[in-house]
Amino acid sequence: MFGYRARIGYISPSVIELNAYDFYRIVPDGVGLIAVACMVEGWKEDAYRQALSQVETCAKELGRRACDFIIHGGAPLVLSQGKGFETKFLARLQEITRVPCTTSIVAAMDAFRALQATRLAVVDPYPPDLNAKMTDYLKAWGFEVASLESLGTSFTDSSGASVGDIYRAAKRAVGMAPNAEAVFIPCANFPVVDVVEAIETDFGLPVVTNITSQLYVAFKAISLKEKIDGYGRLMRML
Repeated sequence: MFGYRARIGYISPSVIELNAYDFYRIVPDGVGLIAVACMVEGWKEDAYRQALSQVETCAKELGRRACDFIIHGGAPLVLSQGKGFETKFLARLQEITRVPCTTSIVAAMDAFRALQATRLAVVDPYPPDLNAKMTDYLKAWGFEVASLESLGTSFTDSSGASVGDIYRAAKRAVGMAPNAEAVFIPCANFPVVDVVEAIETDFGLPVVTNITSQLYVAFKAISLKEKIDGYGRLMRML
C-alpha cells in the first residue's frame, strides 16, 4: 500500500510546487502525500474567501483516500479571518474527514509552544498588509513579532528566492531582535529547507518553517516517532 506507515493528506493553497518536493525530502520511507489544491489566486481578501470556499470539497476528496492526518496549507487564508476562525474551521475539517487535522498557522503556533518560544524573528515573502494581519493575529495568541524581514516577492515568484536571500534576511531579522527566541519562516512555496540548519547553527535559534511545523504536528498526532536530522531542531524533537 502506498503510504504504508502514514498517509498525509494536504490541501495546498495553490499550485503544488515546492511543498511536495520538500515533503519527500524530509519524511521517512513509507510516508505518502495525498494532495489537492484550493487554488488561491493571490494575497488578497477576495482570493482568500474564494479559496476557503473550496476547502470543504477538497476535504471530502481527501476523506475518501484513507488519510491518517490532514494538513490545510496556506496561513494567510486562515489568519486573515482573525482569531477564532481556526477553531471552527478545523472542527469542520475533522467532521468531514474523520481524522485529525491542522492548518498552517495553528501548526506554527503549536511548534512555537513546543520550543517555548514567544518572541519571533520573522522572514517571509509577504506584502505589508498581510504582514500586518499576521502580526496582529500572532499577538492575539500571545506571540510577539520582534522583527520582520520581507523579501517582498510577488505571489507567483516566492519560489524564486534563493537560500542566500533567505539566510541574509534571517541574519537581519535576528540582528534586529536580540531577544528573539525562534526564527519563523512561513509560506508553502518558499525554498527554506536547505538553509534551516545553517540559520540555527549560525544564529543559535530554532527555525520554524511551514513544512517542518506541519510535519511535527502530524507525526506527533499519529505517534510516528522517528527523529529526523538535517531540517532543524523541531524535527529532531520527534
